[in-house]
Amino acid sequence: MLAVGADRPDLPPVLTLPQALDIALKNSTNIRTAMAQLDQAKGQYEQYRSSLLPQLDLHARQSLLTVNLVGLGVPVTGETGKIGPFGSMDARIFLTQELFNLADRRAWQSARWRQNSAQFMVGDARELVALNVVAAYLEAVRNKATRDSLAAQGTLAGDLYKITRERVTQGVAAELEANRAMQQVNSLEQQRQEADQSYIVAKLNLAKILQAKVTSNYEVADPAAYGAGGPPDRVATIQAALASRAEYRSLEASVKAAELVVKSARASRLPTLRMGFSDGQSGNSPENNVNVYSLSGIVDFPIFDGGFIHGEIEEAKGVLREALAALDQGRSQIETEVLTSISGVESALKEVATSEANVKLSQQEVELARQRFTQGIADNTEVVNAQDRLERAADARIRAEFNLGLARADLARASGVAEKTYRR
Repeated sequence: MLAVGADRPDLPPVLTLPQALDIALKNSTNIRTAMAQLDQAKGQYEQYRSSLLPQLDLHARQSLLTVNLVGLGVPVTGETGKIGPFGSMDARIFLTQELFNLADRRAWQSARWRQNSAQFMVGDARELVALNVVAAYLEAVRNKATRDSLAAQGTLAGDLYKITRERVTQGVAAELEANRAMQQVNSLEQQRQEADQSYIVAKLNLAKILQAKVTSNYEVADPAAYGAGGPPDRVATIQAALASRAEYRSLEASVKAAELVVKSARASRLPTLRMGFSDGQSGNSPENNVNVYSLSGIVDFPIFDGGFIHGEIEEAKGVLREALAALDQGRSQIETEVLTSISGVESALKEVATSEANVKLSQQEVELARQRFTQGIADNTEVVNAQDRLERAADARIRAEFNLGLARADLARASGVAEKTYRR
């Protein structure tokens, strides 16, 4: 069972994505709810199956009776008809067995498919948990990368300020340039502080999603969270998704169950055959009795039920049409999600390539501007502006990598393999 409060699991000092998934899959209330629904479906399956299995009962009674024979229709001349009190005892075992009941058999098969449907929904719940964990983990990784990038930019700005201060001391630079360089240092430090707070919030949110002890006293460090590889083939991915997506397979199982309910309702018009047997003791007391038994075969053939069976059939047909509509809608939804996520991966890959090229250009610009400044060709305005552009380029690359990681996670979810992909 899920632990609560102080019993929630602790997070390790460095949390990897597979570790996060393990914790979430053990503690998720969504999965627990799906498991509870599966247990209900299993219980219903056993109930329907029981009607097809032998039924064995023991019945015993000991009575003290008085009987009015006249009340039973036995004429007694000159007498009141009352006899007794006298003892009556009966104790026997009853065995019954359905020999032919197609309606109950179809109902049992339908319950089995409903159980399969519930089992698939457990898998779907696990996939959704995996997607939510990956998204929250990527958000934490993104904020950490932003914080670290700003820290690196702050160090670069601090170096520029030191150089500028030395040149001011040497009389080859104006105090205005040192002031400008310090403003850049302070601005980057403020942004770093904001990014650090965002990182803390992201870690707290991740801990909440994992349903672990809510704390930010841990680090995320798993570059593999961004995923790998390019966009797959569209047609093949859609076919694989239809075969893998747990909720689609659940919908297919629901259709099978609904079809069997229709067959069960129709089979209610057929005769049923069952056998009954009892054996035991009968007499006026446990000490005074004889063995008795009964063996019977019973055939039931419905002739007129006032339209009840017809109503059952129509209701079952309506449920089947609803299940088929849900299956069609589910297929369209999966196709849309797969195509959208593949398009997202393609776009994000281009965005990452463009941002990486821009970061390299910005780094070259900073280096060239610093050379011009140290050689006295220009003041540090060019360096400060170049560092601004480098900071924006680095931030754009982080956003692009985050978008790519999220697009790959969406694709894994759309393909029905999110847990398999990230729980290495």
